[in-house]
Amino acid sequence: MALVNSFDSFIFDYGGVLVQPQSDSAQAAMAKIVNAPLDRFHDLYWARRIDYDKGALTADEYWHDVARQTGAPLDAAAIEELIRIDTTGWMQFDEVMWSWLAELRQQGKRLAMLSNMPRELGEALKTQTDRLQVFDFVTLSYELHVVKPDAAIYEQCLEGLDATPDRTIFFDDKIENVQGAEQLGMRAIQFLDRDHILLQVR
Repeated sequence: MALVNSFDSFIFDYGGVLVQPQSDSAQAAMAKIVNAPLDRFHDLYWARRIDYDKGALTADEYWHDVARQTGAPLDAAAIEELIRIDTTGWMQFDEVMWSWLAELRQQGKRLAMLSNMPRELGEALKTQTDRLQVFDFVTLSYELHVVKPDAAIYEQCLEGLDATPDRTIFFDDKIENVQGAEQLGMRAIQFLDRDHILLQVR
């Protein structure tokens, strides 16, 4: 029996699961604006990303913090361009996964998205796309000021989805987030190879 038949509710992370990871070219374009080598920029980009995703930092504060460490001056236009590149870079949709979401809905499954993401990306998804309409419930970290793997964000998503942990399967590319879901009793799968995972669960 396919694993999909064992669950009523499906919760998906966003980045690295429903969209491709941000490309090297997008990272390089942002690195150039803040005058940092690509490997150095990567470290700076993620150093306080969790605070940005949590809504503890505004976009201005986040990007000024990155640039402060490279000595690059940033004006409003530069920050706007960084936000544009960053947001667009996280909107490279994996159509195979979105087709599967549609299949799951046709089968009567309940679907949610649970993601750590900054306000700028979340609002772009809401206003520039119709992607979120496939879900019965969406939990975004910047709206709650809580990030995975904090138990509270999973609990909010389960409650909103009207789902029980034992009948819910969760997909995330980060092992710490998978473990956070498992601690609440969900079946959780680390999303590293899309084709292999779909072969497992379908």
